[in-house]
Formats: sequence, structure tokens, C-alpha cells
Amino acid sequence: MESITTTIISVTALIAALGTFIATVIKAKKEIENTLPRKIQKQCSIDLEITNKMEDLKEFVQADRVQIYDFHNRSDIMLMEEVH
Repeated sequence: MESITTTIISVTALIAALGTFIATVIKAKKEIENTLPRKIQKQCSIDLEITNKMEDLKEFVQADRVQIYDFHNRSDIMLMEEVH
């Protein structure tokens, strides 16, 4: 009888631990789903802006290609921190 009680308590603790783990995973997944698309959307819009300006510059100077150097100190890139 004592071993059955011990087994039931152990199984109950295991189920509670699994439930907590699953709830934590679901919460983390929701946080990622909510924040990551906004960051990607913001970065995509910045990338598109850079690409469009590059194409305009390339046509203006009648060049085959244009090289871009990004030093990560532009104010619009710094605004990405506010997306959190």
C-alpha cells in the first residue's frame, strides 16, 4: 500500500512538472511570435529603403553595381531598439 502511495505521489509530481514545463514553453513561444515579426518587419522596411536608395544611386551614376557600408550608427537603425 505504501509503494502505491509513493508511486501516485511521484506520478503527480511528474505531471505537475510537465505541466509547468509545457506552460513555460507555450508562453515563450507566444512571446517570440509576438515580438519577432515586428523586428523582422522593421528590419525589412529598412533593408528595402536601403535597396531603393541604392538602385536610385546606381541609375544616377550609371553604374553596374553599388557597394554599401553600414556602420550601425544611423539614427533610424537606433530606433529599432524601441520595437521591443
